[in-house]
Amino acid sequence: MTRALAAALAMLALGAAPAAAGEPDATAPAYDLVLSGADGGRHWSGRETIAFTNPGLAPLDRIWIRLWGNGSRGCRRPRPVRIAAVAGAVMGTPTVFCTALPLTLALPLPPGARGSVSLDVDLRAPRRPGRFGSRSRIALFSNAIPALAHLEGGRFRLDRYFPLGEAWTYPAADWHVRLDAPPGVALAAPGVLQPDGARRLERGRDYSFAAGRLRSRGAVIDGVAVTAWSARPGLDRALRIARRRLPRLAARFGPYGWPDLQIVVTNDTAMEHTGLVMTPPVDFIVTHELAHEWWYALISSDQAQAPWLDEAFASYAEEAAGAQDGPWCRRPGPGTRVVTRDTAYFRTRRYEGYGLVYSEGACLLDLLRARMGPAVFDAALRGYALANRYGWSTAAEFRAAMDAASPVSLADLWRRYRVR
Repeated sequence: MTRALAAALAMLALGAAPAAAGEPDATAPAYDLVLSGADGGRHWSGRETIAFTNPGLAPLDRIWIRLWGNGSRGCRRPRPVRIAAVAGAVMGTPTVFCTALPLTLALPLPPGARGSVSLDVDLRAPRRPGRFGSRSRIALFSNAIPALAHLEGGRFRLDRYFPLGEAWTYPAADWHVRLDAPPGVALAAPGVLQPDGARRLERGRDYSFAAGRLRSRGAVIDGVAVTAWSARPGLDRALRIARRRLPRLAARFGPYGWPDLQIVVTNDTAMEHTGLVMTPPVDFIVTHELAHEWWYALISSDQAQAPWLDEAFASYAEEAAGAQDGPWCRRPGPGTRVVTRDTAYFRTRRYEGYGLVYSEGACLLDLLRARMGPAVFDAALRGYALANRYGWSTAAEFRAAMDAASPVSLADLWRRYRVR
């Protein structure tokens, strides 16, 4: 998500140390969906199968499914995301404001074994603008598809929805998604089209899409099939920006990770997804969201416990790709010690200062580049991105990579920004 009024940020009081943000257990999820559209593309229903592996040493008897699309409304009815007719498990009671649903498996899954559950899915885009919402001509389905919860250390993480950013975390998964659109409805959806009409997205964090009365423009940019979609003007501008910025991002962080990229031009949100971004046709915002194709989709992180590991890096990428005139800073600001906080910290403070994760976090990367030397830092950051493609980034691993490459000590910067 792009910067949230970064110019209006305020200094926050210091508090407890940030929680650790670990790597997800190797559940290796795979998703197979067939959904049919109605109501001009605002309503989608069908069947979803979720396959997964038990990576633990004990039998797995329960899994959790995240219904992130219910996050903005909680348990109020009608719920935008509903599931029913579960096969392979018994459905429990929704919790975490109806964004998490327990499924007790019909048979415990042995260690190392692979199992699956199937369920009916009903998605209705709320009739209001937003990342999961709709206007008269377009419906956005951002993280609306039910997905397996993040298993970490043998326990499922049930983080709360975060309206100013993201709290979802996803291991890379394979998605096989067939969307049968009603007449007159166009689809902006990622993945390689298959003979059966489905799209296959390999090693994707999420699967999000847009539907409606959309126009499109396409181009091949740096070997990637890029399509821009919109119900309003802005297609040509979005493609021009992509032509300039996508090759520069690839030069900085390594090749883009998928054969195609969908750009949904909208003023209703600025959001990143695997192989698809939703963005206004504004250079620095488009660039920020494109950068998330690396710092979220390719090199993922714990967005609930360590949001700076994708937002700060995407903000830094705005200047690195040329969409900002200069560096974010030349010296640390007053908000350095909140950069590495988790989303719960900002929620309890009415979201005050969350934009520092973006701006002051990007400042940290500027300072590292100045301290290490531009050539050394650029090579180290690109090497880090390449080493973690389709994998995971943590603060400790990033710090270790920079320390190993730096010709001088970085200890004071890590202390000041609380990077551990």
